[in-house]
Amino acid sequence: LSDQGFHISFPGRASGNFTNKASLLRYLKTLNDFPRYVDEHLGLMRRGLKEGISQPAIIVQGFAATYNQHVVDDVSQSFFYRPFLKKPVQVNDKDWDSVASAGKIAVEKNIIPQYKRIKKFFEEEYIPATRKSLGVISYPNGEKYYQQRVNYFTTTGLSYNQVYETGLKEVARIQADMETVLKEVKFKGSLKEFIAYLRTDSQFYVSTPEALLKEASFITKKIDGQLPRFFGKLPRQPYTVEPVPDYLAPNYTGGRYSGASINSTRSGAFWVNTYNLKSRPLYVLEALALHEAVPGHHLQISLSQELDSVPDFRRNLYVNAFGEGWALYGEYLGIEMGFYKNPYNRFGRLTYEMWRACRLVIDVGLHAKGWTREQAVNYLADHTALSLHEVNTEINRYIAWPGQALSYKMGELKIRELRKKAEEALKENFDIRAFHDMILSKGTVTLSILEKMTERFIAEQQAKLNKKNG
Repeated sequence: LSDQGFHISFPGRASGNFTNKASLLRYLKTLNDFPRYVDEHLGLMRRGLKEGISQPAIIVQGFAATYNQHVVDDVSQSFFYRPFLKKPVQVNDKDWDSVASAGKIAVEKNIIPQYKRIKKFFEEEYIPATRKSLGVISYPNGEKYYQQRVNYFTTTGLSYNQVYETGLKEVARIQADMETVLKEVKFKGSLKEFIAYLRTDSQFYVSTPEALLKEASFITKKIDGQLPRFFGKLPRQPYTVEPVPDYLAPNYTGGRYSGASINSTRSGAFWVNTYNLKSRPLYVLEALALHEAVPGHHLQISLSQELDSVPDFRRNLYVNAFGEGWALYGEYLGIEMGFYKNPYNRFGRLTYEMWRACRLVIDVGLHAKGWTREQAVNYLADHTALSLHEVNTEINRYIAWPGQALSYKMGELKIRELRKKAEEALKENFDIRAFHDMILSKGTVTLSILEKMTERFIAEQQAKLNKKNG
């Protein structure tokens, strides 16, 4: 995976906000501790190989880019040296000379040699020993392990076959909605031909990274203006729009939320991938912004960090079924906010919803039903208008991370189900702002806890009405 792996995520530490001597010294300490960090991870990976646990050979093709870029001859060209290229205003000249000199030594002695070691490990030990099978069902006790992953990521007791059947039903429902868009735009051809048209027509793409970032920024500001209609409580922490860092971009998803501590000097960030612009269609950008920025990840995670009614660990806890389910629900909420007015953007939202429904089918297919990678690629490519580049990076992700992809759709379905339950119980007294505030009031929780919270919410709202009416 482009963003999963100890040596892939570690460079993110160089992207911090280094404003004073203390922050630079903390970063230096991290750099100097890297050899120990590498020792521990290589030890665990060697243990995994002995027990027959590894990633499949098919998804580590081209993996060299994840470490080769950090094997440089000139320390000043290292990504890790960036914090030492410009002196922060709050650091005096004497301290800066000392810190920058120590930074050069740390990168030279503890970063570059370790990436050479990582390169040697992957190319001589790990990659030659990777398994030929795709699904984790081939692991020792693989079927039980996969079922545990399904239950963990969905926070339900459902079997993987039940999840698979849910996926098939959702795919059929969403496909029918897609067909209505074809009729609306009077497209003469099949759904597959329409998808091919979307992937290739220049009107749906921009020619510069700046244009894509500006469009994403414009969309997020429009969303910001709608939030008070749907939420009684909004987070204090702001967010910005940034490109996916260069060291991640080639095999990264179309966008992601990059959070920041509520106590840091950084804002949250909606990352937009500007690499390979021909694979970044505009028709999915509204859905992407609603998911990654607001009312999706930034709003939910920032509010969670501000909670004073839960223990510290709960403020930063992340339950995938809740967090990803909420973000996908945020895409759906965009309809009520007045987005997707353009039929192509509506199809983009449906593509994103279909993408998450397809995951229920593909993840189970790959890990428990013997699907090939080609079978998974074709299924996702035929059912969505995602770019083929993104289709391929996504399939590698599902192979490498069994079960996680199930959390989005299963979580969203539960949130929509609970909203419908509250609407039916409270009828004209249903308050969308109060409902959303309740959903986000305890941080991330399991779906069963969320169900209990909704039942309590309905009971409390009904009690208030009964008291008001005497």
